[in-house]
Amino acid sequence: MSHADIPKSGATPGPEGSPLPGKKLDSWGEIASYLGREVRTVQRWERTEGLPVRRHEHKKKSTVYAFAGELDAWIKQRQPKDDPEADAAFEPEPDVNEMNSELAPDDPAKATAENRLIDRPPHPIDEETPDRLAGLGKWLGVAAIGAALLCVVTYGAYRWFRVQPATQDKIRLVVLPFANLSGDPKQDYLSAGLTDVITTQLGRLDPEHLRVIAPTSAKVMSGRPIAEIRQKLGVQYIIEGSVQPVANQVRIDIRLIQTSDEAQAGSNSFTRELSDFLQVESDVADTIAGRMKASLPAPPASAPARGQPAPSAPVSAEALAKSRDAYLRGRFTWGSRGDLRSSIDFFEQAIQQDPSYAQAYAGLAAATAIIGQVPNDGIPPREAMPKAKEAAQHALRLDPRLAEAHAVLGLVAMSYDWNLKNAEDELKLAIDLNPNNTSAHEFYAHLLMVEGRSAEALTEIHHALDLDPVSPLFHTVLAQALYYGRRYDEAIAETQNVLSVDPNFVLAQYWLGCAYRQKKMYPEATAAFARARKMTGDYPFMVMAYGHAQALAGNAKEARDALHKLEQLRGTRFIPNVYPAAVHVGLGEKDEAFRLLDLAYQERIDYLVYLGVEPMADPLRSDPRFTQLLAKIGLH
Repeated sequence: MSHADIPKSGATPGPEGSPLPGKKLDSWGEIASYLGREVRTVQRWERTEGLPVRRHEHKKKSTVYAFAGELDAWIKQRQPKDDPEADAAFEPEPDVNEMNSELAPDDPAKATAENRLIDRPPHPIDEETPDRLAGLGKWLGVAAIGAALLCVVTYGAYRWFRVQPATQDKIRLVVLPFANLSGDPKQDYLSAGLTDVITTQLGRLDPEHLRVIAPTSAKVMSGRPIAEIRQKLGVQYIIEGSVQPVANQVRIDIRLIQTSDEAQAGSNSFTRELSDFLQVESDVADTIAGRMKASLPAPPASAPARGQPAPSAPVSAEALAKSRDAYLRGRFTWGSRGDLRSSIDFFEQAIQQDPSYAQAYAGLAAATAIIGQVPNDGIPPREAMPKAKEAAQHALRLDPRLAEAHAVLGLVAMSYDWNLKNAEDELKLAIDLNPNNTSAHEFYAHLLMVEGRSAEALTEIHHALDLDPVSPLFHTVLAQALYYGRRYDEAIAETQNVLSVDPNFVLAQYWLGCAYRQKKMYPEATAAFARARKMTGDYPFMVMAYGHAQALAGNAKEARDALHKLEQLRGTRFIPNVYPAAVHVGLGEKDEAFRLLDLAYQERIDYLVYLGVEPMADPLRSDPRFTQLLAKIGLH
């Protein structure tokens, strides 16, 4: 079935004149593909479970057909369970419809086969066609694909598994990085960005029944055997695919794989003309929105009011294409290279082209907030955080349901406004809107750390790890939570596990050094911080950690060398005053430490919100000035 031509609900009349919802499916193969099952299974359901399949009776054989809406209603009411043993014992009947189709290969109906969920290898690609794409403008094609095929692919994937929750409490799937088949590495951003955005969109569909693995773990597990992916990520399904420009068109091939038996559960190919692609995008988006509204469970009565997206002014096809292109580039530069500055530039370009693009505002908000925090320090907080807050609020005016924007507001409320109550409200709302959003779980875990709710923080970061099981970042955040809970041996073990897999993950080196330092294992601590300094090219945060540990170890000269290095770096970049303050704490110079901490308060340095639980601050806790500082920050 061509997803671009999905009919509106109730469009097909029934034989008695009553309306029958949905598309007419004209064979056992189409019915089985629609339900995401084998032909043998759906034939057994028709025979024993009353699956609503209709028949045209002929002299020799009867042909079958069904209506998608009736199948949906039956699935919802009956919730049939899979029974492999019963399937194996069932003798299937021939699919007369498919046999007749094979006898008439020139039948126009065959033209729609490419866009049905069918098990067949993808068509070969004309190797001479990529060069011809330049005549139409590559930026138009790749941006249009990012915007429109996202909807098509997301819907196709959803239909494959949406009937499954009857047999399992939660369905878990992973979208592996799409392959770039263009032969042009400059197009990597398209396949990577599309993978990332599709993952996000799938995570929003049905979070009560669906868990979607985050892109970090998907990238780590890409290329591994299916059995290993199933074991490490705990997924029942894998989505994989490829992207390739073809002459005046762009083609995406996607496949759904069931991990239990490594069988292909479905496949789909989408080939679209660039010249009329934007109109196809609009039609597909409208149709799928209607289908999703009908298919997804209604939200619980206690769910907060979320509003509807604000109406937007029309945007030209050219501007829309440029906007989507810039957005995908922003996601790619952040996700693949950690280049926050470049991602901010791309998100701003996307907004300039399409001021109604809520996701671009949310991306701008997140990147700006994070670059304004310790240990990134790319933009002073008084410049970064108001900009991030404004972008997040603008995103929510455009789309009040955007979990990513609520998560950024929660982060800003915690780390800049120092309003922990507002932070918790925003982060809980973000998680309620999209439980598959790993950033919301991470930010909430940090808030729980700040408030000294150690056990809850560990639980929350495990929620993030459930969605991103092999992420070095979230395992390191787990170590950070253990550190703030003063469980140093466990923090050491966790960071060592991360470093055994990724020796270059610098944050794991940092928290390893912190745990060693609190155990007074100063040679090990300074060695870990020295490695972190080398890995980052003397990043100020790591210089601070090294200097503080050397001071505690009694090596005053090395500590003062670190202070001197921080002053040198101040001439080329922003250096938060909390960094030299920490070194002076290690040296026992409390007056200078408090002077610098007051300057850090005026700078609104986010790391001050951790002072209530930070073991580095223990030497200051008995001083009344420390209690006063905590009160100003809103900590008790």
